[in-house]
Amino acid sequence: MTDVTSYQKNPLRILLVDDDPASLALICAYFEGCDYEIITATNGVEAEEIIHSHADDYFSLYLFDYRMPKKDGIQLLIDLKKDSRYKMVPAILQTSADSQEDIQRGIQAGAFYYLLKPFTRAHLCSIVEAAIKGFTNHQQINRQIKSFPKAAELLKRAHFGFKTIEQAKDLATTLAFLTPDPQQTGIGLFELMINAIEHGNLGIGYDEKTRLIKTDRLQQEIQRRLNLPENLNKSVKVELTRHEDRLDISIEDMGIGFDPKPYMEFSLERAMDNHGRGIMMANQLSFDRLHFSNHGRKVTCSVKLDDAYR
Repeated sequence: MTDVTSYQKNPLRILLVDDDPASLALICAYFEGCDYEIITATNGVEAEEIIHSHADDYFSLYLFDYRMPKKDGIQLLIDLKKDSRYKMVPAILQTSADSQEDIQRGIQAGAFYYLLKPFTRAHLCSIVEAAIKGFTNHQQINRQIKSFPKAAELLKRAHFGFKTIEQAKDLATTLAFLTPDPQQTGIGLFELMINAIEHGNLGIGYDEKTRLIKTDRLQQEIQRRLNLPENLNKSVKVELTRHEDRLDISIEDMGIGFDPKPYMEFSLERAMDNHGRGIMMANQLSFDRLHFSNHGRKVTCSVKLDDAYR
């Protein structure tokens, strides 16, 4: 743990906010030996002051207690998410609340990760690693978007195909730049494309992915399955269609399909899982409409176009 005035080049920094000294000390102890720089605050007002005193990319993750004096974790999140500079920094809420209403309120405020007390060190690390990995991927997409040349709005229809995670990242960046909000759209497209590869073409189920992440074998397993003879010719098809008032992007895999309904919204049962938020994030943050078809193998994302993009 370091003082807030210290600075290292590109470390992974976590802002930990909790008004309970014992809880604060325990979580700091859990992080000992991890490659994170932990900065602490005891209430939401103090946390906000720390955040605003540094560059907008200073923190890689916020870990807030749900209920705190002066300003609780929910209100702190609401205030931060109003500012585009902090909108995509992942936030984890730790709470003893176990009602669906409290979870939903947190999601609406911008918290897609939860730690329900009491939690173990292993579970804390698993959730933190998942949140930071997602944030790192999103940052990379955003950097690519910022450096991408202006696309031709004359494009009416296009077809693409990809097989790997890196190809998905590049394609998500390219397509996002054709929309009014590339940052938001790019993140949603990438999450849906990842699902098409992992679950669709490679057949990695939800519970299996949970186990692979816990044992740090997910990327290894993805690469192994990509090289299997039965998967060599599998690809994800992407089709872009520009209408007068909207842009439709469809993503279709070659898997067996699934029921997307449980993943469109967050559920208490999956609140502490180390993955499973991509479809929900895409649905709530990235698109004006999200529709699955072909037994879950195809998803169509719609983005409204303003006058500048018509």
